[in-house]
Amino acid sequence: MKVLLDFFPVLAFFLTYKLFDVYVATAVLIGASLLQTLGHRIIKKRFEKLHVMTFVISLIMGGMTIAFRDDAFIKWKVSVVYWILSAVIWIYWLRGTMLLKQLFESLFKQELGLTQKLWGYINAFWGLLLLAMGGLNIWIAYHFDLDTWVNFKVWGTMAVQLVTMIGTFVVIFKNMPEHHRKMLEESSANEEN
Repeated sequence: MKVLLDFFPVLAFFLTYKLFDVYVATAVLIGASLLQTLGHRIIKKRFEKLHVMTFVISLIMGGMTIAFRDDAFIKWKVSVVYWILSAVIWIYWLRGTMLLKQLFESLFKQELGLTQKLWGYINAFWGLLLLAMGGLNIWIAYHFDLDTWVNFKVWGTMAVQLVTMIGTFVVIFKNMPEHHRKMLEESSANEEN
C-alpha cells in the first residue's frame, strides 16, 4: 500500500496528462500530492517528510506552471526534488551520519551489521545517482518533446529507482553478517505467523 501511496501523485499526473494536458495534469499532481501527504498523516499518525517536501515543491513549481502557462516549471520540479534529496544525503554523510543506513535499518526494524565504509559507498552512490537523475531530467526536458519527458518522468525514473533499490538490497544482503541475516529471517517468519 505504501508503494501505491508513494507513486499515486505521479501516476495521477501521467493519466491526467494523457487525457487532457500538462496544465490540468499539474493541478491534479498538486491535489494528489496533498492527498498523499494527508493520507499518510491519517494512516500513520505522522507526516512523511518526503511527502511534505514533494507537496510544497509541487505547489510552488506547479502553481507557477499553471499561473504562467509555462511547463518549464513543472519540468524543473523533478530535478529540484532529486537535487534536494541528493544534498540531504551528502550533508548527512559529511556530518558522519549515513542517512540510508537509518532508512534501511528502520525499514527492516533492526541493525543490518554493514560496515560504516560500505554505508558510505551506498550513500555516495545514491547521492550521485540523484544528482545525475536531476541533470538527466533537465536534459530530456529540453532536448525532447513533452510526451517523451512525461514518459521519462513516470516510467524512466521509476525504473531507475526500482533497479537501484533492488541493487541496494542485493548489496546489503550480500554483505550482511550471517547472524544479522538469521535475525532478519526469524523476524520475517514471526511476522508471517
